[in-house]
Amino acid sequence: MIASIVGNNRLLVTGNEDGEWNALFYPYPGQFQHLLQSRIGCYDVELRRFAWTRSRAAPLGEPHSLMEGATARWEWAGPDLHLSVSDHVHPNHDLLVRVVRVQAPTPRPVRIFSYHSLRIAQSMYQDTAFVDAPLRSLVHFKRGFYFELFSDPSFSRAACGEHSLKGLEGTYVDAEDGLLEGSHVSHGSPDSALQWDLMATPGAGTVLRIFLAAGSTLAETGRLRELVRRGGPSRFVRESSAFWNGWIRRRMPESPPGLSDRAIQVYRHSVLVLRHLTAQNGAILASPDTAPLEGVGDTYNYCWWRDGGYVSKAMDEAGLYENAQRFLEFAQRCQDADGSFFHRFFPDGERGSTWHLPPFLQVDQTATVVAAAWHHFKRGNDPDVLVHLWPMIKAAANFLTGFRDPRTGLPAASYDLWEERMGIHTYSTAAVIHALERAARIAEELGKDPGAWRQASTEIHAAALRHLWDPTEQRFIRSLSPLDSREDASLLLALKLGLVPWSDPRARSTVDRVEQQLWSSAQGGLARYEGDRYFGPQNPWIITTLWLAESKLRLGDRERCRELIEWVAGRATPTLLLPEQVDSRTGEPRSAVPLAWSHSTFIDVIHKFAESGVGRVPLDD
Repeated sequence: MIASIVGNNRLLVTGNEDGEWNALFYPYPGQFQHLLQSRIGCYDVELRRFAWTRSRAAPLGEPHSLMEGATARWEWAGPDLHLSVSDHVHPNHDLLVRVVRVQAPTPRPVRIFSYHSLRIAQSMYQDTAFVDAPLRSLVHFKRGFYFELFSDPSFSRAACGEHSLKGLEGTYVDAEDGLLEGSHVSHGSPDSALQWDLMATPGAGTVLRIFLAAGSTLAETGRLRELVRRGGPSRFVRESSAFWNGWIRRRMPESPPGLSDRAIQVYRHSVLVLRHLTAQNGAILASPDTAPLEGVGDTYNYCWWRDGGYVSKAMDEAGLYENAQRFLEFAQRCQDADGSFFHRFFPDGERGSTWHLPPFLQVDQTATVVAAAWHHFKRGNDPDVLVHLWPMIKAAANFLTGFRDPRTGLPAASYDLWEERMGIHTYSTAAVIHALERAARIAEELGKDPGAWRQASTEIHAAALRHLWDPTEQRFIRSLSPLDSREDASLLLALKLGLVPWSDPRARSTVDRVEQQLWSSAQGGLARYEGDRYFGPQNPWIITTLWLAESKLRLGDRERCRELIEWVAGRATPTLLLPEQVDSRTGEPRSAVPLAWSHSTFIDVIHKFAESGVGRVPLDD
């Protein structure tokens, strides 16, 4: 499971609970994932004892992980040695720095090993690894991706080998006798290991800095290597730490009152997570986690327009205004000619994989982008933003106006927000109503005629109350075509978007029914819908529980909102990352960790909670 994230909007590195890198993305967060495996090990020369830190039974002891600012740190403590590791990504160079500090009560010789198995461009062959002995560096490359490792002090030995193919285990085996003796070049599915002969010392200990430079050519990574050596290796750690400390000091919003220290920590960390998961080109990564690959056959390493729209709103709330602006510009570049948005995109702006049939559409995603553009303008109060985004907004609103079911007047059938069912859905309908009204407001700001969009919004709203409210059962149904009356937490999101006013009795009855039917009696938290089996039976989700929290706040129950916020904060991992969902049987995180949508919804609800605490009515979206 992911325990840490460090990055600079181009290079993104995740680490696991054992302090190992488990994903290396470049040149976009989420694309491409170049790493298969990494390990860090230590050999006690006097005792002739070797251990990888991943080994729970190893003499180095249990690992501890802590994310502080934008630096990942781990520590292992044993009876004779203390090993600490921290990872830093430089803000303006594609340079990862791993700082290893080795301490002992009395001086003793040790050997540190770093193992790396890459799958450059996400394939496990046609790679090359070689040691450049005169330059004291080790390079992995394929096509336009180069990764160069060097260190201070320089490594004592290096070895290149192979893994996976031909039945080979990997070069890490060469390290386990405490001495590397392998080749200096390998190809196909190569891996590598580096060895440092050091003296563990008391007090501050002995420091080893391992650098990984990323680039599109060997000359590019070489320039970074020489820049580090000329400038002094410690300088780049200082610069990274100074930048992120300054960023946190100047950009982190004030902590909202009325919440526990834990909730405030998760809130602050959520702001950093969103910063790290936004690419330089504006793509917002849903999650850097690749673990769902085994369960569902794909990853969450894509940009979804619904997730991105809600994340961009939260970034606006948290002061990351330029990140939200970049996302909307990215959306404008990716919009289809008819004004809609394809299911999901790779972070580089190419279409992602899909399990939808043509037209590959979830109509609420197109609506969410329009609503996000209005929210962005409202928070920044800059009409120039609307002028720049107007072609996208106009095309999307015209598409939403015409994408109608002739029988009901509702939006035509598309996939639901859970991406599972084709039909006419209540939440999707509410999203379209909301978006067309926001598009009309944008038109008014620019002196343009809002009439057609406002009329369409009004017509669809009337049709929604006519077709999606069941007067016999006194409830909103989940969807039409086919009819589905199961309780669904997305009805809470439909209320948030104004399907009916919060003062309408239908709002309170909807909230009460959803909470009654979908609340997890074993773990707490709210499931998505009746009968959900995704990663477990009716697992509670973070976003759905937060939708309930905002619903309670809107209905006047501020204390219940606070309780639900605290429930979510309590389900964050030890390193303050929020999962997609929680196992309904064990309470453990399930599916993707972290999920950007979970973190953004946490930020959004906390801001509304804070607004209500000073006597203000929380702003709408």
